[in-house]
Amino acid sequence: MLRPGALQTTRRATQLQRPLSTAARSPASSSSRPLILLASVTLVGAAGAGLAWAPLSAEQSHQAAGYEKQVGKGGAGMQPSVFAWGRNSHNVAAPGSPDTEMIKRPRILKAFDGQILRDLVLAETYGAAVDENGDVLQWGLGFDPSPASSSPRKTLQHHNIVKLTATAHKLFAVSKSGEVFVIPAALEKQQVGAEGRKEGSWWAVWKGKDAGTDVERLKTDTPLARGEKISSLSAGTSHLLALTTKGRSFALPLSLSANTHGQLGARHVQLLSLHPTALSSGALSVTLAPAPTINDPAPLPPPPANLDPLLRSSRTPPSPEPLGMPNRAISAPIIPVDNDNRVRIHDDDEVQSTLEKDIRFATTLHEIPSLRGVRIAELAAGKRHSLARLHDGKVLGWGANGYGQLGLGAALAYPSIPVPTEIPLTRCYPKATRIECTRIAAGGNLSYFVVDRTDLNNGRETIDLLASGNGQFGGIGNGTWAHAPSPMRVKTISGLSEFSEKDGKVMPIAIREVSAGNAHLAIVLDNAVEQPGGIKFGRDVFVLGHNMYHQLGTGKRTNLAIPQHLGPLPYPGLAPLKAVAAPATAEEALTESGTPSPMPHSRLQLAPELVVNGKRVEEAIVAGDGGSAVYWRILNP
Repeated sequence: MLRPGALQTTRRATQLQRPLSTAARSPASSSSRPLILLASVTLVGAAGAGLAWAPLSAEQSHQAAGYEKQVGKGGAGMQPSVFAWGRNSHNVAAPGSPDTEMIKRPRILKAFDGQILRDLVLAETYGAAVDENGDVLQWGLGFDPSPASSSPRKTLQHHNIVKLTATAHKLFAVSKSGEVFVIPAALEKQQVGAEGRKEGSWWAVWKGKDAGTDVERLKTDTPLARGEKISSLSAGTSHLLALTTKGRSFALPLSLSANTHGQLGARHVQLLSLHPTALSSGALSVTLAPAPTINDPAPLPPPPANLDPLLRSSRTPPSPEPLGMPNRAISAPIIPVDNDNRVRIHDDDEVQSTLEKDIRFATTLHEIPSLRGVRIAELAAGKRHSLARLHDGKVLGWGANGYGQLGLGAALAYPSIPVPTEIPLTRCYPKATRIECTRIAAGGNLSYFVVDRTDLNNGRETIDLLASGNGQFGGIGNGTWAHAPSPMRVKTISGLSEFSEKDGKVMPIAIREVSAGNAHLAIVLDNAVEQPGGIKFGRDVFVLGHNMYHQLGTGKRTNLAIPQHLGPLPYPGLAPLKAVAAPATAEEALTESGTPSPMPHSRLQLAPELVVNGKRVEEAIVAGDGGSAVYWRILNP
C-alpha cells in the first residue's frame, strides 16, 4: 500500500519492474537480441566515423539484458539519437523545418544519428554540442543565418572540449585539461580575417591549434595551484561563474551590467582596451559596483485623481484643490534612474554594445574576494543571481532577489544582496532534522536545492527538491503560481521512496539531475534498479514551469505548476505507441497489467549507464532557453 508522499514497490524483481519505456515496444521484440551484445552493428555518425557497440563483461551483460526488448528490435538495434523540442524560430529545435515556429513534442535531429556526445546546450538563437572527439558543433540562425545552412557545423576543433556554456553572443568551452576558451556565437564573427581585424593589431586571432576560428583563452587573476584546473562553468545574462578542482570560485563579467545587483561577487575587474583604433591591447581596470539606489524603498505612487474622497486617508483634506497635484507627479518616474553613474568604455551606445559582445571584452577570471579560503563544491548562475554550495551541505546566495530567488525569506526581501549570504534551508524543516544540500541549480529568476534530510527521532531518510523565486509560470512546482521568497517543496518528486530488494528495506529515491532552463525545469530521478534479471527500469523524467514555446514537450502549451511525466521518445524503427501489440507472455501480461503506482506506464525513462565503443554513456536531458533536448552523454570523455 502506498503511503502519502512515498512510492513503494514490493513485488519481486521479475514482476516489479516494467521494461524501459524510453521507446515503445515492437511486436518483433520477442525474437530480438540486446543491441549492446552485437559487436557487428556499426553506428555511423554525421562525421562518417564508425561506432560499434562493444561486448560487455558478464556482470554488465546481465545488467544489459533488461534492455533486450527496447534496443534489440529484430536484431537491427536502436542507435543513439538526439531529440529536441520547443522554440524553433531560430532553427534550433528542428533545423530541417525552418517554417515551423515551435516543436510540440520530441523530434529527432537526424544530423546526430548514431552519435554520442560529451555535452549539448541550447541557447535562444543557436545550439551547440561536443562530439565524441571533443570538437564543437553549432547550428541555428544565431550561428549561421544563411537559408542553406541547416546542418551542424564544426567550429572549435582539436581542443579536446568536454563542457560547454552558452550565452547570447559567446560560447564558452572547458577542455579536458581545464583550459577555458571562448568563441563568438555567430559564424561571421568566428571567421578569421574579418573586416577590421588586421594581423598585428590586438584584433589578431589567438594562434592556437584551430586556425579557422577566432578563439580566446581565458586566464585567472591569481595563479592556480599545481594540478588545479577549471572544472565547471555556469552563466547568467551578464555574468559567468567558474569553479576549480580545488573548490576556488571565479567570476567573469560578460557586459558592463554584470554587477548591477551584486551577482558578480567581485567589483574590481580588468577589461581590455577595446577602442576600434587601438593597435595594442591594454588592460583597463574598472569598478563594477551594484546600483547604489537599488535597495532604496520606492516612493508610493500618488492616488488616482478620480478616487472617491471618502476612500482617501484622513490626512488628505477632501477638497478639490490638491486633486490636480498628482497629475504632475504621474509624469515623473516612480523610481529615479541615474544613468550618469554607469561605467562606460565608449561614448556611443551602439559601439559600446558591440564591444561588450566581443570575446575580448573580458578575458580574466577574477577570484571572488568574499569566498577566498571557502571550499566550494558547486556553483550555479541564474539570470542575475548566483548560488554556491559548500562541501558541508550549506548554500550561499548573492545577487538579485526581487522574486525571492535567493530563498532568504520574506524578512530579508531586498531587491539585491551583494554579499554571499547563507540560505537558511533549516527553516524549511522541524528542529529535529538534519539536512544537507547535495545539488543546486539556477535558471532565470529561480533557484533549486536538492536536500537530503534525516529525521533524528526515527532515523528516516528522505530526499526533497526545494524551489524559490518567480512562480508566475509554475516553476516553484507546489501547485500555485505565486512567488516563493522561502524555499518550497516541489510536489510529486519530494519525499519519494521505494522498497529495495537488494538492501531489504525502504530506500529514498534520489534525484540524479536537475536541469534548469530560462523558466522551465527538467528533473531526472535516480530510480534505475539493478536486479539479477537485468535493469528493467530507466530513470523517470519530470518537467514543469514555462511552456510558451512547448519547451516542456507535453504537446500542449499550458504551463505546469506540478511536475509531470513525458511520453516515450519516438526512436526510429520502433513501433509507435498506438501500434504496440498485446503482451505475448504471461510475465509480460503481469508487468504490463498494472502496478500500485500513480506513475503512468507509458512514460519517458532515460537509460542508465551503458558501454559504447569502450565509453560509458547514459541518456541525459537538458533544459535550455525556450527548448529542451535528450541525448546520449559520455561519462568518461
